[in-house]
Order: sequence, then structure tokens, then C-alpha cells
Amino acid sequence: MGLAALLLAGCSSEPPGTPADGAGTGSVALTGARLIDGTGAPPVEIATIVVTGGRIEAVGPADTVEVPEGAERIDLAGKTVMPGLINAHAHLNNGDPSLTPLEQVRSQLRLYARYGVTTVQSLGSDGAGAGEANVAVRNEQASGVLDGARVFVSGVGLTPGSVAEAREAIDGHAGLGVDMIKTRLEGAPGDMTPEVYGALIERAHERGLRVAAHIFYLDDASGLVDAGVDVIAHSVRDQDVGDAFVEHLVDRGVGYIPTLTRDLSVFVYETRPAFFDDPFFLRGLDAYQGQMAQLLEPGLQERTRASEQAQSIKPALAQALRNLKRLSDGGVTIGLGTDSGTSLGRWQGYFEHHELAMMVEDAGLTPMQALVAATGGAARVLQADGIGTLEPGHRADLLVLDANPLEDIRNTRAIAAVWVAGEPFPLEATPTGAPEGATR
Repeated sequence: MGLAALLLAGCSSEPPGTPADGAGTGSVALTGARLIDGTGAPPVEIATIVVTGGRIEAVGPADTVEVPEGAERIDLAGKTVMPGLINAHAHLNNGDPSLTPLEQVRSQLRLYARYGVTTVQSLGSDGAGAGEANVAVRNEQASGVLDGARVFVSGVGLTPGSVAEAREAIDGHAGLGVDMIKTRLEGAPGDMTPEVYGALIERAHERGLRVAAHIFYLDDASGLVDAGVDVIAHSVRDQDVGDAFVEHLVDRGVGYIPTLTRDLSVFVYETRPAFFDDPFFLRGLDAYQGQMAQLLEPGLQERTRASEQAQSIKPALAQALRNLKRLSDGGVTIGLGTDSGTSLGRWQGYFEHHELAMMVEDAGLTPMQALVAATGGAARVLQADGIGTLEPGHRADLLVLDANPLEDIRNTRAIAAVWVAGEPFPLEATPTGAPEGATR
């Protein structure tokens, strides 16, 4: 089946990548936990969450929520419950080469879910068979079993050379049924002109599609915002952003995805990174060990130390951290994103938690600001309904923690349980094969 047929097969009345309700009607009441709901509201110290059919039926302080008669009760006293993490800029390209592209995508979505990342936007499908596999799994989720993180798709990144090509490319992607358009400016002579990317954004909006843009430079980001882009998919890394740019993003409702760990990954492997010894990182050893071996080769480390490009990213990352703080304080909607799943050492699952730590420890955001960016903020950036916050009617995608991430952002790693579509998800690696996850 070709890419067009795969995408069209997934069209439904619900957003692609957001499956219908589960068939089960029994209710489960999660009681006694601290609740962080993803909206930025103060935590509820003793809460009750009622889950029915894969959705949240009721949520709030324990003394205000009525537990249905016959509901199964699960005591979570001493734990913290928050929404599952959302990665608004991920990829599903480079998996285990011994697997088919379809099973690579499934296994990567299972890996994300094991780390508490319950939704990903695959922002670009490069590589043989990757686009078709992304779409096929998205469509499986829309009509069948949810066996891992929810996925939204964008197809290949578009960089047309003319206005006519831009309109044709958008029409093609719209006909395929993608969830978002990805484009890019590199600050290079071969980039799209403002006329071309303006036509691309205009045509995308005419077809009901939003546009996310890969950028590095402030001038490119400003031009794209002027043209109506919806999401800035990487940090501005060449200079400080000014008040006018911040206000422009707020006024236009443009989301901003920092992808700090993307830049970290360019130079951190010049030596053995400390996180290679982190037990939380090593939970993914079954998936990570092949790339770890490559990254520990002395020759690769030496080439990284000698690379002008790799070394130049160090000040660029410092610039990105300063700009993130400025933009967040200025009211721009921030969405967690890592660019994980492309290139060596961009770890699906682990880097989402490392990104949170960088947001707080290096950029200066509060833990609550970072948690909102990874939940309700990311959902707003994607305009994904029914996920990201714990509210009645929303999907029961939950992260249950043994410690409070508002006290220490690294407590997002103290994962006691992950729930996807109202069902506990296995935290250990599972064999590849037919999906065995929660029903829709």
C-alpha cells in the first residue's frame, strides 16, 4: 500500500493519532496522590482521578470527587500523578535495522511510553519506508490497538523551490492527511525565499494545516512569523530575542519548541557523558546499547573535539537557554521537544527528561513552567485536543511518580507507573511483534 492510501485510510472524525475510546466501561479510581494537572494550576495535594473507558471521568480534590459505585480503587498515597509527557518535536526514523520499518516505529513508540512520553509529533519522516511506517502506525492507533505513545505525523519536510512547487507540495500533503507541515530555513543561500515560504504557509492554512519550521537564526524566525508560521520548531541561537519578537509570537499565538538536547547531542560525545552511568538512562539499554558503543569509540570522540561545527554549538546552546527564559517569561507558549530519534545519541525517552532538567537547571524556568511545557503547553503547540491536561473528558494518559517534580525536576524520572488510554503500560522492554497494548 502506498503512502497516499495509508494516510487516507486513517482519516476519521477524531484527530489522527488520537484513538477512539476504549471498549471497557469499568471505572478505576486513583486516590490519595498529589495531582499536577498540566494547566499550571497549583497542585492538589490529595486528589482523586476517576477513569472510565480510557478517559478521565472526574478529577479533583478527594473531598469533591464522587467515586462511582463498584469502581476499582487504587491507593496512590504519597505519589504524584501528572499528564504523560508530550514531545512536540520527535522523529521515528532510525530504529533497529534488523526490524521492518513498521516494527521499528512500533518499538520506538513503546520505548517512548516506557519513559512516560505518551504522545509524540513525528516532525519529519526521512529514510526508506519511514513515512509509510509512521502513517501506518498512526492509522492503527486511530482504528485499533494503542501499543505505545500516540503519534501525529507530518510527512517529509518541505523545502520547495518556487511558489508553484510550494502550493503543489502542500496540496499533496493535505491529500495524504498529515497532521502538520514541516519546513525549514538554514540561513543558507539555497533557502526558500520569503515569497516561497509565504506561499507554502498560506496554502497550508487554506488546506487546514498548520506549519512548523526548523530555524537557527532570528531573522529567519522573524520572517516566518511575519508570514504566518504556527510553530518555531527549534531555538533561536544566533542572538538575543527582543521584546518585539516576543510580543509578535504572543500576538500571533506561535508556539516555540527549544530542542535543547538536540544541540547538546552535537558536542556532548566528545567525552563519555555522565548520563551513560545514570540508572534511569540505562533502563533503555536494550534500545540504546548499539549507539552507545559507537559513541564511545575514541576516534569519534576525537573527531567531535576537533569539529568546528560541534564546538560552535556550545555558545549557540548557551544562547538558546537565554532566549528560552526570555520567551517563557514573556508569555510565549513553550512546548517540550527534543528532536530525538534522528542522528546518533538523540535518545528517545531519556532525552525528554534531560530536556526538562535543562529547562530548569540551565535556562532558569521553574519546575512548574517546565512541566507545563511538557504537557498542556505542548498540547497547545500541537493544537491536540483531549491530551496534555488532566480534565474530565480528556484521555487518561498518566505519569505516576514516586517523588514530587515540583521539588526537583529530576523527580520526573521516579516513574512508578505509566498509563496510556486508561491502562497501565509495561515499563520493561516487550518483544517485537503484534501490538498488545491498551485498547483504544
